[in-house]
Amino acid sequence: MKNESLYSFLEKWAGQDQLKRDVAATVHALADAGRDIAALVSDGPLAGELAAAVTQNVQGEVQKFLDVHSNDLLVEACKRAPVAAIASEELDHPIAIHHDGTLLVAVDPLDGSSNIDTNVSIGTIFSILKAPKAIDPSTHDAFLQKGRDQVAAGYILYGPQTTLVMTRSEEHTSELQSRVDISYAVFC
Repeated sequence: MKNESLYSFLEKWAGQDQLKRDVAATVHALADAGRDIAALVSDGPLAGELAAAVTQNVQGEVQKFLDVHSNDLLVEACKRAPVAAIASEELDHPIAIHHDGTLLVAVDPLDGSSNIDTNVSIGTIFSILKAPKAIDPSTHDAFLQKGRDQVAAGYILYGPQTTLVMTRSEEHTSELQSRVDISYAVFC
């Protein structure tokens, strides 16, 4: 995939298959949010108090500003994709997005956020599932699917470089790795 953008690669991979096209659109949206999160992380203290405690999440963990802002960016990104609902470590309950969405997105918006002040790599973890037809997609039950039923999963690592790594369901041993080209703000 050298010198090919993530977007171009996914469009070729998806072809005319509607499920793959939906997955590609969703990964595009998540990558765009990841690019925005990477910009905040790279600005460090210049972006403000990224590690400032804001509230607690459902697990009782302290949510930092960057946790909450990353979550907001990912929710907004899912609104630009065929996503029925999103579940997040930062939310008490899944959020319905599109009533006719075909996919569910589960995320940890900023894994390792306790390391924000120490300049250690942090990242976004995501899983993409088919939205079940017989269950309200905004319920926890909709997300309780077998791991092998994921249509794609991956992570975006923010550090000295920003890297997106993902795998697609029909290619269990295959990974796609893409890095942000800062000069163009796109994954290549």
